This record gives sequence, C-alpha cells and structure tokens, in this order.
Amino acid sequence: MSLWRQFTRGLRSLTHSSQADRDVADEVNQYFEEVKAELMSKGLSEQDAKRAARLESGSMAQVRDQVRSDGWENALTSFAADLRFAMRQLIKHKSFAATAILTLALGIGANTAIFTVVQSILLAPLSYKDADRIIALNTRWTDTGHQSTRVTGPDAEDVRARARSLEAVSLYSGGQMGVQLRDHAVFTVVTGVDPDFAHVFGLQPIAGRLFNEADAHRAVLVSEQFARDNFGGSQAGLGQTIHIENEAVQIAGILPEGFDFPAKTQVWEALPERPESRSRTAFNYRAVGRLRSDVSLAVARAELNGISRRLEAAYPADNRKKQLTLVLLQQAMTGNARPTLLLLSGAVALILLIACVNVTHLQLVRSMERQRELAIRAALGSSRWQLMRPVVAESLLISIAGGLFGIVMAVPAVHALVAIAPKELPRAAEIHLNLWVLAFTLALSLLATVVSSLLPAYRATQVDPSEALKQDSSRGMTQHKATVLRNGLVVAEVAATFVLAASAGLLLRTMATLIARDMGYQTAQMLVVDADAPAHTMEDAQRVVRQYDILFAQLAALPGVEHVAGIMGLPTGEHGSNGYYKVKDSPRAAAGHESQADFSVASPGYFQKMSIPIKRGRDFASQDSYDNQFVAVISASLARQSFGDSDPIGRQIQCGLDSDNWMTVIGVVGDVRQESPAAKPGPTLYMPMAQHPFFATEIHIALRTQVKPLVLMNAVQQKVLETNPQIALHFTTMDAMLGSSIATERFRAALVSSFAGIGLLLAMLGVYGTISYTVAQQRFEIGVRMAFGAEKDRILRMILRHAVRLACFGVALGLASSLFLARLIAGMLVGVRPLDPLSLSTAALLLLLTAIVAALAPARRATRVEPMLALRAE
Repeated sequence: MSLWRQFTRGLRSLTHSSQADRDVADEVNQYFEEVKAELMSKGLSEQDAKRAARLESGSMAQVRDQVRSDGWENALTSFAADLRFAMRQLIKHKSFAATAILTLALGIGANTAIFTVVQSILLAPLSYKDADRIIALNTRWTDTGHQSTRVTGPDAEDVRARARSLEAVSLYSGGQMGVQLRDHAVFTVVTGVDPDFAHVFGLQPIAGRLFNEADAHRAVLVSEQFARDNFGGSQAGLGQTIHIENEAVQIAGILPEGFDFPAKTQVWEALPERPESRSRTAFNYRAVGRLRSDVSLAVARAELNGISRRLEAAYPADNRKKQLTLVLLQQAMTGNARPTLLLLSGAVALILLIACVNVTHLQLVRSMERQRELAIRAALGSSRWQLMRPVVAESLLISIAGGLFGIVMAVPAVHALVAIAPKELPRAAEIHLNLWVLAFTLALSLLATVVSSLLPAYRATQVDPSEALKQDSSRGMTQHKATVLRNGLVVAEVAATFVLAASAGLLLRTMATLIARDMGYQTAQMLVVDADAPAHTMEDAQRVVRQYDILFAQLAALPGVEHVAGIMGLPTGEHGSNGYYKVKDSPRAAAGHESQADFSVASPGYFQKMSIPIKRGRDFASQDSYDNQFVAVISASLARQSFGDSDPIGRQIQCGLDSDNWMTVIGVVGDVRQESPAAKPGPTLYMPMAQHPFFATEIHIALRTQVKPLVLMNAVQQKVLETNPQIALHFTTMDAMLGSSIATERFRAALVSSFAGIGLLLAMLGVYGTISYTVAQQRFEIGVRMAFGAEKDRILRMILRHAVRLACFGVALGLASSLFLARLIAGMLVGVRPLDPLSLSTAALLLLLTAIVAALAPARRATRVEPMLALRAE
C-alpha cells in the first residue's frame, strides 16, 4: 500500500471511526466466510469448517483487534487513550502532579527567560539591510595582543581606498552632548558620521534627504523620536536649525524609528569624507564597512592583513606591529555581553537539569507505587512498549503543563531581566518573546519528557511479575537497585546545586570586593551635573570658563552645599580623554612604548571637593590662567612611572590633548580608579580648565552636599539656566555613577544567586522526597528497632545521617565539577581566586544545612512510628 493511501485511509479512520469499525467488521466477516467456503469445498461440514477457521485465525473479535492495531492511526488512537488514562491518574494523584509540574515550570521558565535574552541579543539578526555583510574595523597589536575597537583616521582612509572587498567604509565618533534648540537645550547622543554611513547601513529617510559631501558641519539627520519630542513630528522637524557645540546645523532628514546606531544615537552630524584627524597614533574614530556581495569574510580579512603589512612598511614608527582587523557588526555589538549571557545560559541549564532529576525521582517513586499494576500488565502479556507508554504519557503531560506554566513565569521574568540589566546591554529594546522562544520552550518540554521519563520507563520494562508481586514496601522489601538509583539522583541534584551555589558565592564575593574597594575619592553626598555649554571659537570657550567660575561660586552659596568643582574626566563619567605624554629632558621612548595616561581638566578646589589627597605641591589656583605658564598636577602612579624616586615638582610635561605647550608640574595627588572599582589605579594628568577652555565646555559639575543630593536639583538647575540658558543639563549622583560602573557584575551576581536559590529549593524537595519515601519504606524496620528498645534520638540520627551522607557525596561531586568551572569564570572575578576557600566552604555548608532541614520533617515522622501498629501492618 502506498504512503499516500496509508495516510488517507488512516485519516478517514480517525474522522469516521464508526464507519471504519463497520468496514473492519465486514472485512473480517468476509474473510471468515471465504475461509469457511474453502474448507467446505474440501469436504468439511459447515459447522466443522467454521470451527477450523476459528482455530486457525482466532475468534472474530481477536482478528478485528489485530486489524485495528495496524496503521499509524491506530497507534495514535492508542496513545491518545494512554494520555486520557495518564490524565486521570494525575488528577487522582494531585500532590505528585502539582509538585512535578511546578518543578519543571521553574526550570523551563528560567530557561525560557534567559533564552529570550540570548536569542534577541546574540542570535537574532540585526534589523539593518543585509546586516550579515556589515562589519566593524578594529585595531590589534601583534606583539602584545591588545585590541582596540577604534581606528585612526588615516588608517581607515587607507582601508577605504585600497580594500576591494569592501563596498564602503564609514568613520564615526561622538557621545552624550548638549543640543541647543530654539527655546531650550537637551542632552542626547550625537554622532558625527561621514556620507558613506548611509550606504553602509542601507538607510532611507522617512522625510527629507541623506548627506552629501557639501553638508559637512552644516547638516544633521535626526531620529523620528527626536523630531517628535522636540518639534511635534517628522515634517515639522525638517529644515529646523539646531546648535551643536555652538555650531548651527540644519535638519536635512529624518531617520525611521528603530534605527539608533551607535549607542542610542538621536542626532547624526555630517562630517567630511576625509577624516579631520590626520594622526596615525590618535584613535579618534570607530569604523564600519559593508562587504561586497561576492566576497567572504575570510577573503576580506586576508586582504586587510595585506593592507596592514603595507602600512607598517610605509609608516614604521606609527604602524609598528599594528594590524587592522574586522568582525561582523553583530559580534562587535554583542561581544562584551556574550560571556555574561553564556554564563547565565549555563546556570539555567543546570536549573533545568536539577528540575528534570527531581521529576525523574518523583516518577521513580510513582513507578515503585505502581509495581503491582505493572506486574499484572506484564503477566497478562503487555509488551515492553505497552509498559512504557503510561509512564511516557504521564511525563509528556507533566512537561507540557510545566512548559505552559514556564511561559507564564517567563513573561514577568523577562521584564525583570530588562529592568535590572546594565544600560550597556546591547539591543535591550529588542528583547521580547517570539516564535523562536516558543519553539525553544516546546523543545525544552519534549526534552524534559525524554530526560525525566527515560529511567522510569526503562524501570517499568524491567519488572519481573513474580518478584514484584512479592515486594512489600511497608516491610522494607523493595529492590536494592531502586534505592541506589534514587540516592544517585539526589547526589547528582546536590552536585549541580553546589556548582550554582559556588558560582554565586564567587560572584557575590567579587561584588563585595568591588563595593569595599578604596576608589581614591569619596562618593557619598555628591550631586553630579552633566553640563554642556555651546562654544565654537576660542573666545566662546573662554567666555564659558568664566561663566563656570561665576556659577561655581553661586552654587557653593546654596544652603546645603559644602564644595563645588568642575571636571572633564570625572571618575566613572562619560567625558574623558587619554593618550601619550612626554617628559622634558627624558630619553625618548621607543615606538610603541610611549608613556600613557588619562587626561582630566579640572577647576581649582577639585581635589579638596573629591577628598583626593594632595601628596606634594599645590592645587590649581586663579593665577593659572590661559596667559600664564601652563601647569599640571599628576597622580602618584604617573610620578612613579616617569620620575621614579626623584621630585617631579618643577619638571615639565607635554601631552597632545589640545596644544603642544610644556606644562610645569605643580603638584602630586593620590591615585584614583578611573573607570570602575574593577579598574586598577593608573597614571592621570590633571590640567586647569582656564588653560584648556575647549575641553572645559563639556564638564561634570560636582557638588558635595550636607543634604540628600537630589534635593538640590531644582535649585542648581535654576542657577545654571540663569547663568546660561543654552547649557544642556543632566543630573545624577556619584553613588549612582559608581553603581552603573559595576552594573554588569551586579547583574551577573544577582541572577546567578537567584538561580542558586531556585536550585537549593529544588534540591531540598529532592532530599525531602527521598527521605520521606525511605522512611515510609523502612516503617516496618523502624517498628522492629523501636520494639527492641531503639530510642527516638537514635532513629532521628539514623535518618539525618542518611541525608547528610547523600549531601556529602553530592558536594564532593560538585567540588570536582567546580574545578572545571573555575577556569570558565576566572575572567569575571575581581580580587577573588576561582577556587576561593570561603566561597566553596560556604556552598558546602549551605548544601549540608539544606539536606538536614529537608530531612528533618521525615526524620521526626519516623520517631513517631508506633511499633505495634508497624508490626501489625500488612
């Protein structure tokens, strides 16, 4: 029979079952009539022929059942019957069903929530046109392995001119800055881009036009949201004039909502196609490109390696050991988030494993209770598959119900994940449940069905009817293999939980270390105002510096304010710079080994305001003006790096921040951790605002307060706008900035600790179930012991000892697994060794206490066994 005929016949049988049964009955009757006729033709009487036909083929009912058992539709019907029977059994055993479903729902829900994040960030393609052909350019030094996501202008220009594998290369740079509108100023992300930017991303404006070469520093593109928020709509925003750093630019086009590359940009300013920075050592740009459709990534990388070698030969001083590399844009955008998301994926996979082990254990307990039923089925001739089907059907229903409840749990979990995620998490706005996530959840449910039913189903096929009918759990006569299997599952569960608990301990220890670290400055009671004043010429910048001096004095006079200072380069802030510097009368460093430092521009009183100690010399003062000798204050680590044990006061230093002027060192201050508590204190070069006015227009104003910092926000805003209404403002606190700098570490620690808590809960359920079943199984034995004089305390210790023994085996296995895990998370730890004794011992102690608490109730139940009742029990 052809497959199509089998399918259509089976479909007809399912949709018209009554007619199918009549057809089968007619077919069987016809078969018997033909056999009877054939036998009668051989000389048998009608009665003898009918009897011979039945002896040969069985009764008509048996033949009808045999015919019905053939075909895919009959297997489906049989399994549906098994599902109905399994549903009745689950309704009958509500506690078992509820516990198993809730256990799987926790595991599947956690996995669904994390997979939603992983799929949206790491797996889903970017929404740009031909996103798989967009690449990012990086710079790598072959001698040190150091890699930067930035490039120099001339290097990128050479790639654009020489790389035949790339259709277009675009440079961009920018960040948070003030944008001045007609009647107010706003803080937003502004990015300068060249005309090739639109080509790389395949952009089409929803209104207006794209850039051309003549638009450099004259036109901008804005997002649809920016136009709507500030002008009422896209068409209303077209042609409007705005100011960026006191530069008047006109809105030429509106980009569609949803495009905000890079870093949530709202305004894209036109830059000239030829980079304005001509230094091959100034990494002022990031770059993206588009691969040609007929070129592979490997070919493009090979071509870029050749270009890098030619540039190194042409510019041996600036391009020594420098190699230009490329990665797909999606990888470049998500690279920093990948380790954290993979860690969380591994953690929730352990949660699911623990949940499946728990359900497997519950199923095994169920199968022990069903031994007699299975034995009777086997004795009546059921096949192995028929014995397995009820167990698999129950597991399937439990897993599907767990998957449905898991999705319900995953919805708020995803919202919570997005809410607590660090702001640097890429593509956070794209995180949502979708068909891929639902398919993943379905796959998880089926996987859970297989994993949780494998052992119970196999055990069902191993039932020996004669032995099973002799078993009596009330007299401790269950099989030894069953006990070993249940204990082994609990050990595996405890081991997986130990791995989670140990990981959580390491990450929490890292967080505690970061929070307790000395930053080199005081963060408490500090209001931080991100201020950006427009300035285009040197005279504009100097006027802004004078306005800031007046503003600082006015703010210091506000009630509740102790000190006020301004700085470009506030620790953990967004504004800052770094680069090479030189010391006068010192030997010239070899190429690639020049001294580097962070550059900051500060007002007088900044070090006092931040409680950064002045170790030698003095602070900036009013006489350190633009017309006087340029001066600098250096950090202690820079003094050690460049001056050793000699006195740096009076020595001269030069950097490429904005001029080639030599600066006289007037002071040495303590080191600070610039980026975050995880960063090491490094060399820092401080310069006065008055002598570097262009870098003093976009600063942080830091106010040390005697009251809660944000209480002063309105008063400070009023004073700032009275001084200059074109200054764009953004308020925060130093504590909030510090918290943001370790948001990724906090995110990891919080989630892994939550998963460890779920693991502990599931492990407790596993231990409780095992010990409860053991007590029930040993009730007769306990009664005998108590009848012969065993005290209740001894019974209690016996039960608890069994639980502790299982926990110890699990901890030992988990400890061995943690040795492998330590290498995987070593890069996420700060100030903590991967095999930290405190974290490991705490996790072990926690698991032992969990086992004891879980076993306590069953153990106390065992002490209340009445010997005479136990001995009389049949």
